[in-house]
Amino acid sequence: MSRTKTLTGSVTAVNTATSLTAQGSVTPILTIPGTAGGANKIVRITVACAGDYLALGNAVYFIRIGGSGIKNGEQDIVVGAGGGQIVTTAQAEVIPFIIGKNSIGEGDVDIEVTGGGELILQAEMAETDIGSYGIGVTLEFEHD
Repeated sequence: MSRTKTLTGSVTAVNTATSLTAQGSVTPILTIPGTAGGANKIVRITVACAGDYLALGNAVYFIRIGGSGIKNGEQDIVVGAGGGQIVTTAQAEVIPFIIGKNSIGEGDVDIEVTGGGELILQAEMAETDIGSYGIGVTLEFEHD
């Protein structure tokens, strides 16, 4: 059985971990799905993020999956980069970043988690502060 958990937030400063705790109009439950203590996995990660580029430079975006429910410790995953030589507020196409299990069951994400354990999901911008960016992350869990 699989279940998803989607969290969102806005990263507004460089080199600062931002907890993703929003879930639109719903109050999120920040625990891992599945039976308490059960062996489960994150098998797919989908990320969409876009910046406002209100400053010059370049930045790297990454997510950090942590909490006591992550069996082998915190996981840091690069999910994008952006920037440029011209400050702009022009719109840009945002294509979601997806890694892990595909529609035929193949994939390379296998993060072991504990059902009922704590989930802390953070996003961060590194390198240059180019303004802010909004981010949404969906984790797909395979659980008991």
